[in-house]
Parts: sequence; structure tokens; C-alpha cells
Amino acid sequence: MTDERSVEQVDEDLALALGLFALGDGQLHEAAAKAGITRWELEDAIERADLVEAFDIDRDANASSAIDRILEEN
Repeated sequence: MTDERSVEQVDEDLALALGLFALGDGQLHEAAAKAGITRWELEDAIERADLVEAFDIDRDANASSAIDRILEEN
């Protein structure tokens, strides 16, 4: 992947969330929350960076998990 962005163009919150997710043992939504962004913003960034397979992300499964988690909380 070739990216023409400069350091100034990198979204620091997205970079932090991606780093937390990649290096930590937490879940995607936890890394996003700690960085102050939504899980969907982080998923979109991972998709744009062509890292979906590397992180083994199944967007449909994540939606089902989120719905189950919300229902369990209520």
C-alpha cells in the first residue's frame, strides 16, 4: 500500500485507536473508546488501510455482537 499523506494529515485519534487495537489485547470498540472515536470510525480506517484481513475483522459479526451486548445491558 502506498500512501501519499504527510504526518500532518494523519488523524491522531485514529492512529492512537489503531495502535491500541493492534498492540493491545482489547477489543475494537474498547480501543476506539479510549481514543475518543467510534468503533465504526476505527473499522473504516482499518478498511481504508486494507488491514481487515490482517486484523481478522468481520464487520457483520461485530454488528451482531454490538446488538447482543446492547440487549444484554437493558
